[in-house]
Amino acid sequence: MSDLSEATLIQAGLQAGLFDNAQLARLRPVARARRVSLMEALASECSLPPTAFYLALAGIRGLPYAHLARWTVDEVLLAKLPVALLKRHPMAVLRDPSGAAHLVAANPDDALGIEAARRSLGALPLAISEPEGLVTLLLRLRGKEAAAGAEAADPVKLFERIVREAFLRRASDIHIESVRNGARVRLRVDGRLEILGAPLAKELGDSLISRVKVLSGMDIAEARAPQDGGLIYPVEDGEAIEMRVASAPVKFGERVTLRVMKSDPNRQRLDALGLPAAMGARLRETLGHPHGIVLVTGPTGSGKSTTLYCALRELDADSFNILTAEDPIEQVIPGVSQVQVNSKVGFAMALRAFLRHDPDVILVGEIRDLDTADTALKAATTGHMVLSTLHTNNAPGAVTRLVDLGCERFMLGATLRGILAQRLVRMLCPHCKREREGTAEERRLLHPEGEAPLVLWEPAGCPHCLGSGYRGRIGLYEALWVDDEVAAAISAGASERELAAAAKDYWRLADDARDKVLGGLTSLGEARVFL
Repeated sequence: MSDLSEATLIQAGLQAGLFDNAQLARLRPVARARRVSLMEALASECSLPPTAFYLALAGIRGLPYAHLARWTVDEVLLAKLPVALLKRHPMAVLRDPSGAAHLVAANPDDALGIEAARRSLGALPLAISEPEGLVTLLLRLRGKEAAAGAEAADPVKLFERIVREAFLRRASDIHIESVRNGARVRLRVDGRLEILGAPLAKELGDSLISRVKVLSGMDIAEARAPQDGGLIYPVEDGEAIEMRVASAPVKFGERVTLRVMKSDPNRQRLDALGLPAAMGARLRETLGHPHGIVLVTGPTGSGKSTTLYCALRELDADSFNILTAEDPIEQVIPGVSQVQVNSKVGFAMALRAFLRHDPDVILVGEIRDLDTADTALKAATTGHMVLSTLHTNNAPGAVTRLVDLGCERFMLGATLRGILAQRLVRMLCPHCKREREGTAEERRLLHPEGEAPLVLWEPAGCPHCLGSGYRGRIGLYEALWVDDEVAAAISAGASERELAAAAKDYWRLADDARDKVLGGLTSLGEARVFL
């Protein structure tokens, strides 16, 4: 048989601990009611892409799993396999990172196809990979006559599969890029770019980009100028993801980037972000003030907007009049009036308009210029709580940045209530992380309490995390709360170091990084740069 049975994959997932018998029993009637396979129901319930099932099968069978993005094709050996054989039994000859050649099949139980291939190649060791990836690889290298099924060259089906993979892997961005002689697809998962499957044939890559442009409302005849668009794409019953799309011309054609705007319902509370308990309590207390400014700082992609959204959810939207000016609106919050900033309505203009709508709390997506900063300061002095973001490296640096924009120090001292700085690091996969004893150098770096041996955790890799050793991200936080002493220091022109010294409970980013490493939430390799 050339196709691997669903029962085999589900049994492998069960043995690998991807789910349990109780989940299986509960999801069987759900799958029947939704008219989907049990494997699809499990994938949706547990956020498991097909790779997880094939990794589980490889581990149970004691076979290597061939990551098509990391293994290289041996085109000389692959050319020895007859086209008719490849069409019935998708397989390829790949070399692992060490250079050893393997016969890579989607079905390790396909004795007929494997034996036929070995008659042409010799006794190559077996490896496992996903059938869709192998078919895509064969389509590019051997043409349509070697790719099983018409769906292999169908950009509609391919885009559907890419979006579902992005959904199940919790990707924040999808990159489709024209490269020499083809195209490649990459997903940004937990802040890192991962190549999805094998490179695409040139014709299929161009068709896929055209498909995205059509769905996004772009002009498919225009390939020499950047374009912007957007789409909402269904991924399963009753659920769809919204994506912001941008295209740009590149050397070998075009590229499109799709930013996934769907919010994660499990990360909409301050407690779920990794905010230290004392810091979270102080933030809630600060949000209770009738006026002032709370800033969240950090580089692009550090989770600032998510933190502010969670802060807004701490407030009673029925009791407070909450207005936001954003670019773009990434999450819809019930009970909150949200304004999309554009070329006609900027942050400063939106802020001034808000003051005529009896606001209690105002969120400004970003303070970029003096006009916005000055309007925010005036709003804070007239009885409003203002939340916003800045691009600075640390919490005290927000004061320096605002002064550089032209803000008066006495106004900053009178209005600032608190400044958070944050970064995101990957969390260790709880299913496969392993402990080890720290070295003397690591002990000096982390300064653990007591004389007990230093225990650190490091990534291992399993089907749950698709072999990466990490699953999800968590924030590292720094906080500067502005009390009377800090306010006086700001007004007096104190430096960043002096502001940190003036704060009674200044919590450094390095302190939080150290605690999360010692607590086994992340690895030293992820957090070392912040220590």
